[in-house]
Amino acid sequence: MKQLSCLIILTILLLGNSWAAEHKNILLLLGSADPKVLAQRVDVAAQLYRIRPMDAIVVSGGCGAHGSKICEASSMALQLASKGVPAASIFKEENSKTTVQNYIFSRRLKNNAGERIIQPGDTVYVVSNHWHAIAVAARLEKYDGVTAKFFIEGAIQPKKEDRLDYAGIFNAYDDNHLFTLKGTWLTPEAVWTKKDSTCYLTQDIVYTTDAANSSYSVSPVEKLFPFLKGSSEFNPPVYIDDPAAWYVLFDGYCRKVSKKDYKVLEEQPIQEWLKLPDTLNWSQINTGYIQGKSLVLIGRNKVLLAERKGKTFQYVRETLPQHFFVNWPYSWGAGNVSAARLLPGENKVIFYRNMESAVCTIDQKTIEKAIPLKLKWIGEIK
Repeated sequence: MKQLSCLIILTILLLGNSWAAEHKNILLLLGSADPKVLAQRVDVAAQLYRIRPMDAIVVSGGCGAHGSKICEASSMALQLASKGVPAASIFKEENSKTTVQNYIFSRRLKNNAGERIIQPGDTVYVVSNHWHAIAVAARLEKYDGVTAKFFIEGAIQPKKEDRLDYAGIFNAYDDNHLFTLKGTWLTPEAVWTKKDSTCYLTQDIVYTTDAANSSYSVSPVEKLFPFLKGSSEFNPPVYIDDPAAWYVLFDGYCRKVSKKDYKVLEEQPIQEWLKLPDTLNWSQINTGYIQGKSLVLIGRNKVLLAERKGKTFQYVRETLPQHFFVNWPYSWGAGNVSAARLLPGENKVIFYRNMESAVCTIDQKTIEKAIPLKLKWIGEIK
């Protein structure tokens, strides 16, 4: 009996240690459009890294914010590496334009295996030289199941209008779903027209508006696409646009869906629809479009090209958006296009990325200037 008791205790301890080992220490460094401020924040992060080991470092900040000439995440990654932080442990989130988006896009960020970097149970250290780190850490702990701490060092003087809860990040919305929608309004995953209306699918809703955006309606995604039950901002479908249909990648399957009546026309495992090398997987894809026999897929930091052979697309090559497209917007960084919408008969596709859109001429691969996508805020969703 004594031996059995010892065995049970030992098993519990081993299981407990195994469970604890799954939880990670994550450093989340918030960017800035000011190079001097950015360098100060990198110094703070490097200081913390020297005294506390980290399993991963997320550097969060987009390109060209507020008219700046830097890509914040890339700059922070290079500076950290120069200070001895292993480059392999640094993950770039370069979609954000605001501190609110630092929070939203960092919690969604995945590694190349398709796994979220920040997961429930982790300890997240939010780092900056500014007190906005306090509000981000507070929201992460309240809504994301992590233990969140802030690490701040700097000499920024508060202004009269400054609040500890920077930009209302912690207290603005108790509904985190509504908060993330508002913080990225509008960043669609699919866009299409129906009669005189335009439909924008984002997260788990479809926003439908008239041409003047004078009236709109909101409906759940599942109403149109029942097979998407269980999708979320952490488990999003991928919509590949075709002139008459979408190819929707979700839950291991590719479903061809009619744009006319939203019915599923075909269904097959994704690996049968798209043949990729072992080093790539479909979870690295955000969106794409089909033109004839060619398939163009756009991911977080890459473009994948494939050719149709029967009902299968065969991988051809990988490249970078700025190498494949002409006039790729500097502010769009290395990718992060959320949706592609073909314009039938016009040899054009519209790309959508973080509250902006840009028209691309397909044959010439020339992208026009990115313009703001402004629609009425949906308000309180009931």
